[in-house]
Amino acid sequence: FVGTPSFLMTLINRAEEMGHDVRRDFALRRAWFTGEMLPDRLRRTMEEDYHIATTQAYAVTEPGGAIAYECCQKAGMHLMDEYVVEIVDPSTGRQLGPGEIGEVVVTPTHNEAWGLIRFGTGDLSSYTTEPCPCGRTANRLVAILGRTGDAVKVRGMFVVAKQAEQVVHSFEEVSQFQMVIGRRQQRDELTMRVELKDGAIDKQRLAERMSERFQSLCRVAIDGFEFVESGSIPRDHQRIVDTRVWE
Repeated sequence: FVGTPSFLMTLINRAEEMGHDVRRDFALRRAWFTGEMLPDRLRRTMEEDYHIATTQAYAVTEPGGAIAYECCQKAGMHLMDEYVVEIVDPSTGRQLGPGEIGEVVVTPTHNEAWGLIRFGTGDLSSYTTEPCPCGRTANRLVAILGRTGDAVKVRGMFVVAKQAEQVVHSFEEVSQFQMVIGRRQQRDELTMRVELKDGAIDKQRLAERMSERFQSLCRVAIDGFEFVESGSIPRDHQRIVDTRVWE
């Protein structure tokens, strides 16, 4: 299969509604995804429940198509030689370093008839210079984390809703969450509002684990947790609420 992960999941669900056993009735063994982000939870469903080996690529139509791709290690997407890819601050255009989240900016070098220079994709990502376990040494995009409008800057670092979801969804104890960005004594503060599936969970231990995971992935520390009653956070809520007032 080649296409978007959501469309493949739609096909699988439809096949099951028609009475098919997807693993038994279809010779579907590999999927190469592009066109939208592949959430970790959906990847696990594809691989563990349906035994479909998944890889993904990052493609942008205007510069010429596929720009980066996953190898079998699934440890980020290798940048292709035909493009100069930068990660920049969306507000200033300043180049950012490894691990810093910013906008993906692309310059194709393989098409002399199409003079596209520093095309802003609107996609948010970061890159790593660490060699891949597969042996390739090219820089890799860590992941596509969202769109520039989905991010908010906290203490100089971008916090992206999709990246926060990746963290929170790894904790089965959590049913809903919301990040609230405030400001106190000229300092940004990030508070994580959390609904739990079971109120008897050790909240302090959970907060410690979530804080460690969040800071490792998002590079910003959570300043505090607010555990709220079930139903306090609507299902169609904003993931990030920015209450800062700049005076």
